[in-house]
Amino acid sequence: MRTWAEELKSHTHDYVRRGGKQNRRKQVSLIVDFLEYTDAQERVTSLHRIGACQVINFWKAHRNLSEKKAYDYWLGLCKLWEWTGKPGQPPKPHKMNECIEEPAPTSVNPLSSTNISQAIRAARETRNLTIQQLANLSGYETITIEAIEAGTYDGARVSDIQHLFQILSIQLLIPE
Repeated sequence: MRTWAEELKSHTHDYVRRGGKQNRRKQVSLIVDFLEYTDAQERVTSLHRIGACQVINFWKAHRNLSEKKAYDYWLGLCKLWEWTGKPGQPPKPHKMNECIEEPAPTSVNPLSSTNISQAIRAARETRNLTIQQLANLSGYETITIEAIEAGTYDGARVSDIQHLFQILSIQLLIPE
């Protein structure tokens, strides 16, 4: 049995026995899901080795969670923070609708690569986002976003650009 699982058992045994049992079991299962993800990605062996970095990586990998499900995970992480004696609270999930206002979609002609890079830069600046904030929202490295905005596309895939278009509400118009 893994070390973090043994450590978790000592905390969850008494926690599940009291209060709203169904809700507490659900919360423990979400904590276990988080720990299994973290263990698979980073081989964390102890609860005390889990920190903000692991939580941020979890949020980046699970951007498609609904707000309620993300909030439920966050409450579970708060309980884990309490059990391990960590100060403060774990990082909250970044939800796109909290950071981005929804102006009218920007239209771009995809025939020229400079238009794509200019559209991404213009849409980012319209929403008052820095490159770092866009990187946090998209989960991409800042260097990749800088390359896309410069028109070099080094290390960028079509799916990366498509994801940026979705985040920034850019619509492609293909002439007939």
